[in-house]
Amino acid sequence: MSRITSSKIGLWAALPLLCSSVQPLWAQQSSELSLNCRIEPHMLVEVSSAVEGVISQVLVDKNDVVKKGDTLAKLESGLEAATVDLRRVQASLQSDISSQQLALEFAERALKRVEDLYAKKVASFAELDKAKTEHALALQRLEQAKDRQRQAELEHTRAIENLKRYTIVSPIDAVVSERYKQPGEHVDNEPIVRLVQLDPLRVEVYAPASLYGQIREGSSARVKPDIKTGRDTYQAQVSRVDRVIDGPSNTFGVRLTIPNPEQTLPSGQRCTVQFPNVQASQR
Repeated sequence: MSRITSSKIGLWAALPLLCSSVQPLWAQQSSELSLNCRIEPHMLVEVSSAVEGVISQVLVDKNDVVKKGDTLAKLESGLEAATVDLRRVQASLQSDISSQQLALEFAERALKRVEDLYAKKVASFAELDKAKTEHALALQRLEQAKDRQRQAELEHTRAIENLKRYTIVSPIDAVVSERYKQPGEHVDNEPIVRLVQLDPLRVEVYAPASLYGQIREGSSARVKPDIKTGRDTYQAQVSRVDRVIDGPSNTFGVRLTIPNPEQTLPSGQRCTVQFPNVQASQR
């Protein structure tokens, strides 16, 4: 005991204090799982045209904010617009129906006269049969005229819908991340603009297979982005958990959702996500 130096005595005396200071830190780390992640747009859409044509206008540019239904671009559609005008005129014509209505009224009067004469035995049965047939034919021609008008109305509706295909609108509330085409360029199945939906944002995580069953849909987590935007962490919710384990990496995918109504949090950046109620494996 006499050989123990004063420095060694001091180390042994400080050891319990050192252990007590390390233990809370280890407990905190073991009770809260932290994994690397990446923040992505909720949706990415390459907007193209439903028809082949030449672009006449592109009404948006990169970084523009658009709402669902906003016009993004227009294709040359002079012929289609003229077709709409033609079909509208055809659908509004009433002359065919009016003439057939007059013919029916005349046939009805003629039939009434022949029926009266036949009742008085002045007209023959053949004349009565002829009057009835002409009345039936007049009635049929009036129905055909009405059918033609209904068909013209449908043709007008189809022409309108076809014209709409030459106007490209936004399918979502989004931000324009890329503009590919300019006025005068020809398009045929190529994208015109790329849209990204930034509210909400999507967080992609790959967790080790040993944690499968601990991370569930609907559970909460905290996401810490690499880029500081006024807040250190954001509250997120697990929206999807893969049902299949990836064999080579022995991991499974987890998707979380972050509300981003002000769109202040940029997508595409790295992050870390913490699951407060998930225990990290000690093996």
